[in-house]
Amino acid sequence: MAVFHYNPEPPFSDAPELILMYWGKEACKPNHSYGPGVRDMYKVHFIHKGRGIVRTSGETYTLAAGQAFLAFPGRIIFYQADEADPWTYSWIGFRGERADSIMMRTSLTPDRPVFPMDMRLMPNLYDLLNEAVQLEYGKDLRLGALLLQFLSALVELAPASKTNSAGRRTRDEYVHRCLDFLHSHYGENITVRQLASMIGLDRKYLSAIFKEATGRSPQQYLLFYRMERACEQLKKGTLTVAEIARSVGYQDALLFSKMFKKMSGFSPREYRKQ
Repeated sequence: MAVFHYNPEPPFSDAPELILMYWGKEACKPNHSYGPGVRDMYKVHFIHKGRGIVRTSGETYTLAAGQAFLAFPGRIIFYQADEADPWTYSWIGFRGERADSIMMRTSLTPDRPVFPMDMRLMPNLYDLLNEAVQLEYGKDLRLGALLLQFLSALVELAPASKTNSAGRRTRDEYVHRCLDFLHSHYGENITVRQLASMIGLDRKYLSAIFKEATGRSPQQYLLFYRMERACEQLKKGTLTVAEIARSVGYQDALLFSKMFKKMSGFSPREYRKQ
């Protein structure tokens, strides 16, 4: 049976830097599986008992107690508990503007998502989060601190390759500058050529390193980011669809509605009603 917990403290902004969204635990039934599918945020599973497999586009991994794996947002993954010895795992889900840059400091990728657990923190993280959420005051700070503690341990456990650290550090700096620019100017008319000119790189090279780091081209990332901001505004209900369209970079409300439905499966008005 799965037990789910959600962060009761909403983020203080529409685009939080980093926030824990949920956590949970499950003793899986034989052959219990997920996917192939995609997550909309980073989700980490910590295996406490049993065995299972994780399959990405490039590899299949057999995992057991003491190991963990990470599902990247927007990237296809499949995982399944063993038939004879199904695993028990806990998990956390997190997102935020800093999440991508933190993950780039590790050696983990969508095709290489497995890492050993830090036995000082990770096996007990589920219980620590449950204790934190019971606090009367400051639970948001405690939950955030535990997330940062986990990420710090992850960077130590699976650091980016030392042999490629200098080159990767330079590429990461370019990607970080792109992300900062897109997050700050998503409401404007942005082209990849303009982005490349601002960064000082060839357009094709910029697109290649950006996709390698985030899993999406700059155009795809901008589209997803705009729609995420639009969803937040639609939930608030204070702006009209046309006002939201302009706020996320679409002067044509009809084009915005078309793209929103293509991405979410709902028109903006249908999404707001949901």
